[in-house]
Amino acid sequence: MYQQYGKPSAPLLLQKKSFIEENSKHLNNQRNIAAVYIQQPIRENCKNCNHVLMEKNDFIKDRIAYKICSNCSHLNGANEDTNEFCETAYSNDDGKNYAENYDSENIESYNYRVASIYVPKVEFLITSLRSDNVDPYKLEFLDFGAGSGYFVKALDSVGLKNVFGTEVSKVQVSLGNKMIGRDALRIHNLQDTAEALSKTSANVVSMIGVLEHLQDPRGAIRAIQKNDNIKYFFISVPLFSLSVYIEIISKNRFHRQLHGTHTHLYTEASIEYLAKEFQFDIISQWWFGTDMVDLYRNIYIDLEETGGSDSLRSHYLSMMKSILDAMQLEIDKKHYSSEVHVLFKKCAI
Repeated sequence: MYQQYGKPSAPLLLQKKSFIEENSKHLNNQRNIAAVYIQQPIRENCKNCNHVLMEKNDFIKDRIAYKICSNCSHLNGANEDTNEFCETAYSNDDGKNYAENYDSENIESYNYRVASIYVPKVEFLITSLRSDNVDPYKLEFLDFGAGSGYFVKALDSVGLKNVFGTEVSKVQVSLGNKMIGRDALRIHNLQDTAEALSKTSANVVSMIGVLEHLQDPRGAIRAIQKNDNIKYFFISVPLFSLSVYIEIISKNRFHRQLHGTHTHLYTEASIEYLAKEFQFDIISQWWFGTDMVDLYRNIYIDLEETGGSDSLRSHYLSMMKSILDAMQLEIDKKHYSSEVHVLFKKCAI
């Protein structure tokens, strides 16, 4: 298996400055979504393996209860992702509210995000496919849940020709097609996830930060498994990591890792369970995270709110920025990072 570890934090710090500067705004949005989520019926089965969950909660964070699956170790929010919740979170107002988290102000910032965040993902995918003795330039790609098309444009940028995306938000599809320069993105309904995946002619299906948002991830994976056109499945998913523990003790901070629309989190074991159940081989993994960025962010906001001087904050910034990546890399190497990219291949039967 091909494995890769770590990535620079500088692009994320630059593009997510609002997480520090507008903590209250993001916190309010998070709690508005959480208020809807906790009104939904209790979740009885694990989102990953479908095993019956224990009645007892493992912890409560920002009013939401969570349970660790005793079968696959997946972390589950205690409530269901109902139609009402998903419509509220993702597609009401054509997805305008959710799209605010991902919108780019102009073509320059859009292209910077593509180059700094998404092109490295594409490079990892290409390297992974080649490690499996496949020519990626002979394959068809579908980015499912493509958002504003960042990953699609990144695939385009390296010369891949047969690339498309599909997305539920009309706002993001419109923006993405404008930025990409062609009608690469199409709209699908939330209820049509399995059907869209079962009918695609793509050989590689990617879900970059998407699988954890699906109402029925098992149904989506089953549709991929049954579609003979699809040979590879590429995901980026959030993990049950140190960031969650940082959030547990940071009550009035925006929780980036485990919040309103992240109702469950993967673990290394739950990903391995998924692969075994649905008969996938794991071709490659890229472990990296923002756990140390989350720690850095929360302490910085604390320093501001408690009246720390400019000199104190300057010293803190200088110290943390010089060690952030090195600290995070050690976490990544132990597979405890807040995110992982995985390329699955269907097992030969």
